[in-house]
Amino acid sequence: MIESRIDMAPRPQAPAGRPFVEVTDLKKHYMMRAGLSLKALDGVSFSIREGEVLGLVGESGCGKSTIARVLMRLTSATGGEARIDQRNVLALNGPDLRRMRRTMQLVFQDPYAALDPRMTLGNSMLLPMIQNNLGTRDTLRALVLQMLEEVGLDASFAERYPRECSGGQLQRVVIGRALLLKPRFLVCDEPTSALDASMRTQILNLLVDLKQRFGLTLLMISHDLRVVNYMCDRIAVMYLGQIVEIADRDELFARPRHPYTRALISSALIDETGLDGAASYLKGDLPSPLAPPPGCRLQTRCRFATQPCASEMPLLREAGRGHLVRCHHWEELDLTSVTYRTAGTPDAAMTGP
Repeated sequence: MIESRIDMAPRPQAPAGRPFVEVTDLKKHYMMRAGLSLKALDGVSFSIREGEVLGLVGESGCGKSTIARVLMRLTSATGGEARIDQRNVLALNGPDLRRMRRTMQLVFQDPYAALDPRMTLGNSMLLPMIQNNLGTRDTLRALVLQMLEEVGLDASFAERYPRECSGGQLQRVVIGRALLLKPRFLVCDEPTSALDASMRTQILNLLVDLKQRFGLTLLMISHDLRVVNYMCDRIAVMYLGQIVEIADRDELFARPRHPYTRALISSALIDETGLDGAASYLKGDLPSPLAPPPGCRLQTRCRFATQPCASEMPLLREAGRGHLVRCHHWEELDLTSVTYRTAGTPDAAMTGP
């Protein structure tokens, strides 16, 4: 029996409704050539209750990964607040920031890039605990071996190098390394996109299991609707640096209110003619993020846009209990449900009506 055994008991949950993560008006602007500004994040706000899984979806380049990097303090914010357990992580520095980084951990998209190819997997897992002075080397090495077991690997993996393992095995190591610091908040940035279908399902099932056993709060970033449908309690949809819709998972898939959300769901559906359903909602190409359209950022592609859309930025407004949408015309749109098959694994088929 390991004396300093990892505590597997679920942590006490916060009172219902109390946010554990609160992001308010978060901005990240990059100054580019010729004085242009890339607004990667432009006023993003959302919250996550303790023990909840929030999904964040959208096209590549919409700002999803930038949110992860800002929350983890891997890059600085231009403005706004990000509170985790009531502390604004954007205002922390020095020892306070180092302590907070144990509370929040990031699982990267590419497990090969996340591990030093010159170090054994055991030493890669051991190093963060040594840097945080969490115990003696012998005690910590025993915890590494136990964590390998927790993520479905045997002790022999501690002596292997990344080149000797598959992508799925390395992602298990990356997840285990993050959990060894006993975080309360885990950000998963496309954690399965580099894996094949069978490995993807295994890693998602592992995350579901570990979330329950360790009492984690999760932000699951993905471009894959099947992943967020399988994993998440609520889902936020992003477009060009802004959140355009937030709702409970079942509500979002049953009654998507924003034209862009409906296009995302429909893009996964092929009707009997073989046509992509997204064409019913969007036209044209994605605008340059260096020069987003005025007013509603979707207005140049939206088939429902009118004059107010071209001049007035819509606010996130309540469209139902816990359902927020950024659209001038959401009440007027056809709300016929988009059929989306949700049974089974995240690789279950998706079909149209």
